[in-house]
Amino acid sequence: MRKPDRYTITLETPTADKLKPLWCELEQRADSSFFQSWTWVSTWLDVYQPDCQQVSIYCDDVLVGLGLLTISVEWRHRWLRSRVLRLGQTGDPAQDQIWIEYNDLLLDRAHVDGASQAFMAFMLQQSSWDEFQFGACTEACQRRYQHEGCSSVERWSAPAYSVDLTAIRKDQRAYLETLSRNTRYQINRSERLYQEAGELEFTVLSAADAIAGYWERLSQLHQQRWGSQPVQSGFANASFVEFHQALIREGAKNAEVEFCALSLHGQVIGLLYNFLYRGCVYFYLSGLEFEADSRFKPGLVIHARAIQHYLDRGMDRYDFMGGEARYKQSLGHQHGTLQLVSLQRPKAMLRLEQLGRRLKARLQAQQERREHY
Repeated sequence: MRKPDRYTITLETPTADKLKPLWCELEQRADSSFFQSWTWVSTWLDVYQPDCQQVSIYCDDVLVGLGLLTISVEWRHRWLRSRVLRLGQTGDPAQDQIWIEYNDLLLDRAHVDGASQAFMAFMLQQSSWDEFQFGACTEACQRRYQHEGCSSVERWSAPAYSVDLTAIRKDQRAYLETLSRNTRYQINRSERLYQEAGELEFTVLSAADAIAGYWERLSQLHQQRWGSQPVQSGFANASFVEFHQALIREGAKNAEVEFCALSLHGQVIGLLYNFLYRGCVYFYLSGLEFEADSRFKPGLVIHARAIQHYLDRGMDRYDFMGGEARYKQSLGHQHGTLQLVSLQRPKAMLRLEQLGRRLKARLQAQQERREHY
């Protein structure tokens, strides 16, 4: 691993015209996720026009790292004022509802550890922030940014599930053959019930115009399931809608965005919104029409068909991303954990908050034990 003192780091106000060639060239040298792609990042810049700083990391005058940082003031508990540094997020809940996962700097694969440590050492020399909040990232990622000058506070954690399409293809098996007997039974029974009710059709949409034609149906189904308030469904949030409509237009140009649709007798009963990037299919969200009869499983059916479709297309992985859900356990395998972590400077008010949270957790645990016995 290269020593941190070999790195030079700069901060400047970004301009998209200058940033694009730098980002796209470094992206080719990085093992990044879709959320570090120029498609995602440029849409974020264009739509939200955030007040951000471009951090550039060089090793021996070669660019090896890039990121976009914001700082905003956050009030918690009515008494704690914290200046929060964020990566690829603005701190505005309406804008951050787009929910980054696998968050990280864009890093040259040969400098992942060294550049991460150099970045944190550099940022700790800046007095403009109190805590650094990542978007959801892997455990391995957040460990790279830990530093003796900060304490790590976990704010959220969830298992991440996926399907290894490469392994299934190597074994020359169909996707359904890899599932448990019970899950196969539920999918096959649901398929049969749908077929008895009418013609069941699965389609994949990749053109921006074709996807746009299904946007309102996706919005309707999502809000039908989760609620019509902005805190319940992003489709009730104008900032979320503006971002994703722009992302679809941009992503479709590069074959990085697709919808999967399941229709019964011409009526759409299920939609999946997926990102495609470097052999991985990232399942982002869905809209499903549920029946009163629980034997109908639109989610299991559409995911099973989508996974087989992407298996046949030669994709490597189908990623359900973070979140605990029964269907993810049934259809995939846990490959890791995603975490929201805050790296906090040794500030008295932040330490007091940490103490309060520990005491609250201890009291809750004691209460649960008393209720159990």
